[in-house]
Amino acid sequence: MSDLRRLLAWSEFRFAARRLRRSPGFAAAVVLVLAIGVGTTTAMFSLVNGILLQPLPYPEPGRLVRLTHTVANAGHATVDQSDATAMLYQDRAQAFDGIAAWRFDDGDLGASEADQTAVRVRGARVTANFFDVLGVRPAMGGTFAPGADRPGAARVVVLSHHLWRERLHGDPGAIGRQIVVNDVPRTIVGIMPPGFAYPARQVELWLPLALDPAHTRPATLNLVGIGRLRRGVSPEAARADLVRVLTSVGGESSATWQGAHVTPHVQSLRDSIVGPVSHLLWFVFGSVLLVLLVACTNVAGLMLVRAERAQVELAVRAALGSGLTGMLALTLSESVLLSVLGGGAGVLLAVAAMRVVPSTGTALSLPRLEEVGVDAPVLLFALGITAFCALFVSVLPLLRARRVPIAQLLRGGGSGRTGGRSPQRRRDALVVSQIALAVVLVALSGLTTRSFLRLQEVRPGFDADRVVTSRVLLPYARYGASRRLDFFESLTREARALPGTRSVALTDWVPLSGDQHAQAIDVEDDPSQAATGGAEHPVAHVDGPYFQTLRIPLLQGRTFGPQDVARPADEAIVSRAFAERYWPGASPLGRRVRTLGGRWYTIVGEVGDVHYDGLAEPANDMVYFPIVVASEQGDGANLPPALSLVVRTDAREGDVLSGIHRIVRALNPALPTYDEGALSDLVRDASARARALVVLLAIAGIVTSLLGAVGLYGMMAYGVSIRRRELGVRMALGAQPADVSRIVSLGGLRLAGIGIVIGTACTLATSRLVRGLLYGVSPTDPVILTVTAVALLVVAFVASWIPARRAAAVHPAESLRAL
Repeated sequence: MSDLRRLLAWSEFRFAARRLRRSPGFAAAVVLVLAIGVGTTTAMFSLVNGILLQPLPYPEPGRLVRLTHTVANAGHATVDQSDATAMLYQDRAQAFDGIAAWRFDDGDLGASEADQTAVRVRGARVTANFFDVLGVRPAMGGTFAPGADRPGAARVVVLSHHLWRERLHGDPGAIGRQIVVNDVPRTIVGIMPPGFAYPARQVELWLPLALDPAHTRPATLNLVGIGRLRRGVSPEAARADLVRVLTSVGGESSATWQGAHVTPHVQSLRDSIVGPVSHLLWFVFGSVLLVLLVACTNVAGLMLVRAERAQVELAVRAALGSGLTGMLALTLSESVLLSVLGGGAGVLLAVAAMRVVPSTGTALSLPRLEEVGVDAPVLLFALGITAFCALFVSVLPLLRARRVPIAQLLRGGGSGRTGGRSPQRRRDALVVSQIALAVVLVALSGLTTRSFLRLQEVRPGFDADRVVTSRVLLPYARYGASRRLDFFESLTREARALPGTRSVALTDWVPLSGDQHAQAIDVEDDPSQAATGGAEHPVAHVDGPYFQTLRIPLLQGRTFGPQDVARPADEAIVSRAFAERYWPGASPLGRRVRTLGGRWYTIVGEVGDVHYDGLAEPANDMVYFPIVVASEQGDGANLPPALSLVVRTDAREGDVLSGIHRIVRALNPALPTYDEGALSDLVRDASARARALVVLLAIAGIVTSLLGAVGLYGMMAYGVSIRRRELGVRMALGAQPADVSRIVSLGGLRLAGIGIVIGTACTLATSRLVRGLLYGVSPTDPVILTVTAVALLVVAFVASWIPARRAAAVHPAESLRAL
């Protein structure tokens, strides 16, 4: 116990601080290296903790689940709920305290005050029990009353705290006020608390979702279902309960579900939110841990060299009565003091890094960013890794202090240098470890960089250069089909008159915009679709000039003609991928398709494939329908309420958007435009995650390479200083300076070679962990591994060259006089 108190004595720390003040360069280097390691690791852990480890911010979050299905016959891995399944589960499932459903539904928010204009906001349609299932109470007012989602119910809305403050200026009397959403007056019944961010942090308002029990087909599974399990009920038991409910339905609905092989599934709500990014986050976190290990290894090498140079001082302290405990206390106190300073600086670095978390998180498509921060668990983690650093960097110096040959050093006249193979092996092991870790990170950086370059080579299937898009939504309440067509025809006509305009088109789905437009498509005379009513395919509504405007090649046939509400066209156009799926090697022209059991559409054209969902995803097997189509009831025409204007222009983006704004204001001053900008930005953003990953790993690879080079240089330089006499003797016996330089350089390259072999083996052993993050590149790509090895050999050669030159400059006479 007394020895432990001696090791941790305050006087030892004061003495260590005085010693470090005499070596400011050494202290600054150690603190900087540890700050980089601790700071990056702490910042990354804050993301992992806030997104992956912390429970959802709802009461008893472990009971919250997401309800999904698989539709085997239609080839769907995961789909959600239909109106019918949501109502069925709400009425008959016994394993849940409640089941709710929602879907995104953006809206135009009208002006509440004279100085305001209409804006487009992110919204969600939810069942009346949505907030009750989550267990969330509003900050003001209430939520939806039972029955608020039934036809004929009062028109109400719940606002986010952010929208309440920004749009209503935090009015304490907002409950009961009316706002206009999509030209429909709605009464505010509640204001949600700050930070409530489900289903997404961008959602600003929640509207009641009116369920339609007629939506029973597998093709209409477009609602997200969530549930709260009864206490004591497992997800497996809940799934069995849903299977029971689904198979107990009689009549035509039962045949529909069973024929399509629809199977319910129950998943933790947290896993459904963070599951798509968990692999990415753990991978980046593991990479950052490697940076920390390299930093600690580098510092351990510096501490070991310092301990070897201080051997005489340690021997004198021991001879004067401090004993082994005194030597250990001096070594340990320096390590702890430097680790604490480095850890503190690292925490400050992590706090500063939180400023870039929103932009980095958005680029990586990370959820729950509002819950990320440097909180108590993160500070405890930082404390833990600081303690780890102190222990790691102390081990070798402490072992060295235990073996200090006191008598030999005192007899040696204070040279402070002892030979022996054991210290050299420890130094070599540190160098090899740093090089091996650097190989892993540099190889990973190279793999992700090559993957990103491959992704950049993917042709999206259209020409995005000098194309501007802007979206407008026309509320059903004020715009029937005929008025909508008149509005969009006026919009396109005026847009064509803008300076620099080359062509103009309309679509309800801009490629790479993040929208999802999929429907079940029946293909005439296709026996595989008899049970399911069609496989799901992405669908877009476009006008005739769309393909020319985006320069999507027309492979055969023709495009759409002029749109007419009085005579909706019964024509369709398909992509090459769609045609090859159903009629490989044959022409699709003249074939017929339909949606949701509606009218048949004759295929009049085949166009090139386009990547609508993402560049890393296969090109979509698309079906294009005209803007104006027959209504589902067959008693008139219909067209989408929201369409994007697509303009190919020679003018500046800002000038084009200003012109579109003027046109829309002239047609209807109350309508906002949204989702607007250059199409080339969407193409660039499609690879944003890959680009962010490349940057993160490139930084990690560069840092570890530099640390490895510095560590190798330091060890080689120290080795030369220790071997100065030996090298002088060699030269006195006839060795040439080039021979001495070669000996030192080859020693450094030998250590680098061993580290490269070990690092390459580790990279190959962990290749499966990175496979899912790469596009078009094998995780064992020999080119990347070879380039990595050569690059680090070059770095090692440069790091060894300076000590080798110094070794060659040793004068034999000086070395012999020192003997």
